[in-house]
Amino acid sequence: MKFTLKKTLAAFLTLAMLAGFTCTGFAADVRTIKDVPPPAGNSFSFLAAGDPQIGAGGLESSAVGWMGSLSNALAQWGDAAFLVTAGDNIDTRGSAAQLEGFLAPLASLGIAVAPTPGNHDQKEILDIFDLPNRDDIGNYWYTYGGALFMHLDTNNSTVFKMARFLISTVRANSDATWKFVVFHHTFYTAAASRAYDLGGIARRLFYGPLFDLLGMDMALMGHDHVYIRTKPMKFWMPNEGGTTYVTLNSASGSKYYDMVDREFYYSQVQMQPKVPMLSRIDVTPQALTLTTCRTDTMEVLDFCVITK
Repeated sequence: MKFTLKKTLAAFLTLAMLAGFTCTGFAADVRTIKDVPPPAGNSFSFLAAGDPQIGAGGLESSAVGWMGSLSNALAQWGDAAFLVTAGDNIDTRGSAAQLEGFLAPLASLGIAVAPTPGNHDQKEILDIFDLPNRDDIGNYWYTYGGALFMHLDTNNSTVFKMARFLISTVRANSDATWKFVVFHHTFYTAAASRAYDLGGIARRLFYGPLFDLLGMDMALMGHDHVYIRTKPMKFWMPNEGGTTYVTLNSASGSKYYDMVDREFYYSQVQMQPKVPMLSRIDVTPQALTLTTCRTDTMEVLDFCVITK
């Protein structure tokens, strides 16, 4: 399958270059969350990807891995309404070749995207898309099927503006059944190199209580290239009714980090299979269902249901 995907992607990019496409041209063919029609009711599903980071570990291999993950996931989960990414969509800020590797599969497969900036691409990744309700520091929000989604640019250290964005958005959408927050810099991790990172601890101290007070149901994060799903957390401790934090592993296989050799008090599931992974979240008025698969075989690696 990899050989076929490599040929398909290479041919697609070659034709695009011959036709005079640029990364801006690809972006014009990528649907965003603004292009997704509302669901018939308040039940829908979406996909979540961590760190495609096209260019890390090689441009061709990461682009082929990204195409493979999306192709296999959509073959099984073709009813997904859209895809959210948790940052580091490319490896090198401003690289046209890496942007093409990220955008080309989205354009060819037709999946709508709601991207998040990471430390490698920063908020410039948002500039090529038409995104709803975006503020001046790289945050934006939208509602879909009774759920509220807030994407944060955690490269930004303007904590008062960040808090104002979150509070005002939740207040303006007080009727939302579920609240999702998507951002790059995880603060619940099992990565050996970052498990005791002071920056992560500081973000946990700041964002944790704010998310608790605002009633966030699920946080989707990246950055640490391992997979971890926490127990419901409230005021930094496991607590029923708290926020479930999901740190997503690489969706393209471009880079993996080793996992620490211990289980943390906040961990419900933590793993590093060193295979590309994607998650599907099914949303109904009564429950969220998270299914995480390795995308080379679509074997289920994690599954949970969260109810109101």
